[in-house]
Amino acid sequence: MSLYLIFDFDGVIGDTYETSIASHLQYGSRSTRESAIAEMNEYFNKMPNHTRNHTKSAEEMTAMTKWTIEFGKIVHTIGFPLFDEFVKTIEAIDTPYKAIVSSGSHVYVAPALARTNINPTHTLAFEDHHSKEEKIESICRDWGVTPEDVYYFTDSLADVYELENFISPGKLIGVAWGFSGKENLCKELPEKYILDIPSDITKVLPQTF
Repeated sequence: MSLYLIFDFDGVIGDTYETSIASHLQYGSRSTRESAIAEMNEYFNKMPNHTRNHTKSAEEMTAMTKWTIEFGKIVHTIGFPLFDEFVKTIEAIDTPYKAIVSSGSHVYVAPALARTNINPTHTLAFEDHHSKEEKIESICRDWGVTPEDVYYFTDSLADVYELENFISPGKLIGVAWGFSGKENLCKELPEKYILDIPSDITKVLPQTF
């Protein structure tokens, strides 16, 4: 049986929390560390405003894409670490079906993934699709499966709210080390589907690797 695995990037593979705070300040979108943290907490803990059925105009979406790319350039310049232990765990899983999605920009996601041996079949960022649903559908079409077949790993309630009726129950997996943290994730996901440490992935995937 093949495993079909899709991993969110920020907070799951890339430790971009502090870098994102610094990028908000450098970009000028927030003037204090506290306001930058508040902005991030709000974004990652509620339904995104750029889901499949969003009401933003084309001009607003163009502006959002431009902002995401410019913000991403700062993230890339500042730099950030990867969650090396989880990266090694993902690399060791014997399946050709691994993909990465992000609400961030290719500008920083692609170079970071190039430092790993995950070798995803797809890396889809905000520039590709504005919603996680559309990213997942695109990957599944190429894999010849449906969204019900994939496991999706996220760190945020934003993804949970967008995907909870899209990904099969038990296949939407949270990671405690990400942006939302375990306490928030436990509000919407059963604790048994939240990874405390990278090796916990063996508890949520079929024992085929």
